[in-house]
Amino acid sequence: MVARKHDDATLVEVMTGRSNAKAAALLGLDIRNVERHRSRLLGLGLLQPASAPVEVSAAGETFVITCAVNATKAHAGFIKTLQLYCSKIGARLMVIPLRYQNPTNRDAKRDDEWWDSRLVPYLVSERTKIARDLIVLADIKTQPTAVNPLQKWQTVTGTASAIIGHPKIALKTVATNPGVPAKLVMSTGACTVENYSDTNAGASGKFHHTLGAVVVEVDGPRTHIRHICPMKDGSFIDLATKYTVKGSEPAPRAEVLTMGDIHAEMASPVVTQATKELAELIRPKALVLHDVLNFGSASHHAKFFEKFRRHVSGTSGVLHELKVTARHVDLLSGFADKTVMVNSNHHDHFTQWLEKAEHALDMENTLVFHETKAAMLRAIHEGSYCDPFQYWMDKLMKHGDRLLWLKPGESFMRHGIEHGWHGHRGPNGARGSTKSFATIGAKVVKGHSHGAEIIDGARSVGTSSLMDMGYNTDSPSGWTWTHDITYANGKQTLIHCVGGTFFRRDAAAARGAAA
Repeated sequence: MVARKHDDATLVEVMTGRSNAKAAALLGLDIRNVERHRSRLLGLGLLQPASAPVEVSAAGETFVITCAVNATKAHAGFIKTLQLYCSKIGARLMVIPLRYQNPTNRDAKRDDEWWDSRLVPYLVSERTKIARDLIVLADIKTQPTAVNPLQKWQTVTGTASAIIGHPKIALKTVATNPGVPAKLVMSTGACTVENYSDTNAGASGKFHHTLGAVVVEVDGPRTHIRHICPMKDGSFIDLATKYTVKGSEPAPRAEVLTMGDIHAEMASPVVTQATKELAELIRPKALVLHDVLNFGSASHHAKFFEKFRRHVSGTSGVLHELKVTARHVDLLSGFADKTVMVNSNHHDHFTQWLEKAEHALDMENTLVFHETKAAMLRAIHEGSYCDPFQYWMDKLMKHGDRLLWLKPGESFMRHGIEHGWHGHRGPNGARGSTKSFATIGAKVVKGHSHGAEIIDGARSVGTSSLMDMGYNTDSPSGWTWTHDITYANGKQTLIHCVGGTFFRRDAAAARGAAA
């Protein structure tokens, strides 16, 4: 393209209401020159910022979104694999350009305003609405060394979810009005290699730099969003398919599927069925379960009127809830070779109930109370341990032999990732949170908070329960139906149930055919 000179009046006239790509075509300029002119004119006040994002026709489409740092080479294996991936599934690749001044960059020349030529055809700099409820904030140029790339941008898209370009992968849910699905705000990961200064900020940026991208499957009015994270050679697994620079093939079985908190008596049938479909696709070796027992039948949180409602509806019996829970865990245990029961705070509610003497006079639950307490006392007397929840699951379940019960503090580690901590107790005995687990240096997948989150090496799944649990209906909620997959190569992705499925079914079928 031959560069042309234009006065500011002409530039303003052409750029107003048009994307950078359309303006570049009309002006005969390179898109990077248009970006510089737009930034300059905005700074001078001659051009007004766009009042709405550019919209693309996206019904039934798939997008792959990553970011690239200027004056830096693309990761050859990853970008080639991404191109092949997009070609096979018919996806559109979008690369958000970022700027970083690095005086120690060996590849930088006097003018470092360039991006790897392999990425130029995919660069997108406009705020783009790719679905009814999802906006790509390609116009926001985050600093690649930013510790918290999502800070300040959680509300900029209103109730719509947002994707921000940044070399660090982060994700957070934002609470929305009751009845409205919680929004997701996330960063992409990068397709360029590490290239940072030898400063404190540069060292931090290098440590957190992650190759990655966000896959967005538009499914009518819904969107399915998940990350893909490659190995050092650029290959990656997405659901049941492995992609390399040479092509695609069926992926090995997933190592672990961690479900959002179960709360069996309040389990969502929609999520349960969608999880069965997901498990059949990725074939996990292990299924990790948190807060399996809800214990709403005798919870210390239940007040008088809630207890009376349960009495009237016939759900106030502890044995009744234990039977419901046993049937549900029997069903879930068929989704993997091994089902791991993580010690959780709602399981502890059972023990707390047994410790209060006044419950011995509860005529409806007296048999469960005294039998369980006697078993626990006998175990203590004999120098062993009796988990009251496990005691009843062993009695009531048909397939109790499929379960692996973790004692408090017991580990379940796979690929260097700890899957055995629920998250209600944090470091040094403090209350747990994703942020507190991010400080310990180890990779962790936890439950407890009911909302998806990624902070450094710590990830939180959501819930598998009904969204209306009785105590969360009158305030904004950030709860999500979110599981975590740990693939056979040790890479992870949070995956969200939307519209009764965790993925777009026709897209999954196309991937299977391509592999």
